[in-house]
Amino acid sequence: MTTDALLDSRTPVQGSGSVPPVVRRTARVLLVDAEAIVRFGLRQLFASDPQLAVVGEAASPRDALVVADRCPPDLVIIDIDLGRGDAAGVELVRMLLERHRGVKVLVLTGCRDRDVMMRTVRLGVHGYVRKNAETADITRAVHALLRGESVFDSRANAVVVDVMRDDDRPVARSLGGAMLTERENQVLRLLAVGMSNREIGRRLMISEATVKFHVRNLRDKLEVRRRTEIVYTATRQGIV
Repeated sequence: MTTDALLDSRTPVQGSGSVPPVVRRTARVLLVDAEAIVRFGLRQLFASDPQLAVVGEAASPRDALVVADRCPPDLVIIDIDLGRGDAAGVELVRMLLERHRGVKVLVLTGCRDRDVMMRTVRLGVHGYVRKNAETADITRAVHALLRGESVFDSRANAVVVDVMRDDDRPVARSLGGAMLTERENQVLRLLAVGMSNREIGRRLMISEATVKFHVRNLRDKLEVRRRTEIVYTATRQGIV
């Protein structure tokens, strides 16, 4: 037998210039759900998967952030409804995406509120799956996200299409007697999901000073004095 035949093709040869094999690291998973039985079920579902390791679980936004900061996850599976209304879950998603760059977020929830879905999609979640989905579908969704894909069930996918259509819309919207530019529309939508000027600047790839300029224009066109009144007034007028 030749020397070459004795060498495993996956083993790099010293000084040969061969590329080492790619070793897939086990993905760290954080489970966030108000129901202990759901967290237990997900743990059991992933227990036999060598590519997944549940590194923590939480029932509240506060505990979720503590666990995520202590052991940064690759993937967070979260139910938007954490027993304190949908707002707490949406805000938690925003904070997780902001504090842990590169983390994947899969929303696994029974909430079918279209407004909530729009807000989470605009925040940048990577998947949205109904809670009564088959376990095989949940597992496939998890692995798809870890491969860099997005997974949305049929209803959530329709919301994604609407969000993309809004983001690509070239025409300005009417706001009372004034007209909003497309950039002002973009800033307004990001204000509506609770982003700061700095976060908006990063998302739109513009300076924070430019964001402040657009926010000031929005205040003027809406005839309001405070930043907090912008989204409230725009919502009442049907703009967001």
